Amino acid sequence: MERNNRWMVIALVILTILLLSACKKNSTPTSSEPSSSVKEIPGSDLKRVVLTEKAAERLGLQTVTVREETMVRRETIVGEVVTQRGEMVPNPNQVWIRVPLNERDMKMVARDQPAWVLPLVIDDEEDSDDEEDGIFAELDDILGEDDREGTALYYLVDSPKTGLLSGEKVFVAVSLSESGELRKVIPYAALIYDVNGGTWVYTKEPNALAFIRYSVIVDYITDEMVVLTKGPPVGAEVVTVGGQELFGAETGVSK
Repeated sequence: MERNNRWMVIALVILTILLLSACKKNSTPTSSEPSSSVKEIPGSDLKRVVLTEKAAERLGLQTVTVREETMVRRETIVGEVVTQRGEMVPNPNQVWIRVPLNERDMKMVARDQPAWVLPLVIDDEEDSDDEEDGIFAELDDILGEDDREGTALYYLVDSPKTGLLSGEKVFVAVSLSESGELRKVIPYAALIYDVNGGTWVYTKEPNALAFIRYSVIVDYITDEMVVLTKGPPVGAEVVTVGGQELFGAETGVSK
């Protein structure tokens, strides 16, 4: 009987120690640092979103700098190979590519820039946007009947090299008048649309994980690049990965 009592005492002591240990563990405060904070910007409807290093790492946050590039914008039109314009005929080793244009397009074409002629049927295995696959063509500045009427432009190409035949249809990529201008560009991945169709990017503050939404005006989009009419200054960092999460943290709207 005495031995049984002794084991009961030992068991009670062990149980008491375990209960005290559990209580101590539960009473220890847990540190759950918020992954982001949103701060008001005085005089603005926008807010500053600040991330912790762990939150930025978890998002895989990436940024690029806004830069300027010389943009060459082209429009592709179906043209026709011709060997006669009224009484005019080209050099025996050349043919014309007639490019029909309306009055608006006539004004937009950069006449001092060459065109690129491509076959109407393009091999899917080849990159049709590669200029090396096209035929270089210079504008013929001698006015013909169509030029006076303002309905077409004519580009000259060397026929022996191309094998083009009269009447054959081809694609002609003509440069527009804005070609060669320095334009502000960002990757398409940086662009964020709000529910009203507004366009934004998130800019990163220097030497901090703080981000502010910046309104942009898009001129046009080519490939994966966005050409801006209005946007952050050149050299500013814009978010390309993690922007949607920043938008959700700032506005409470999940995109």
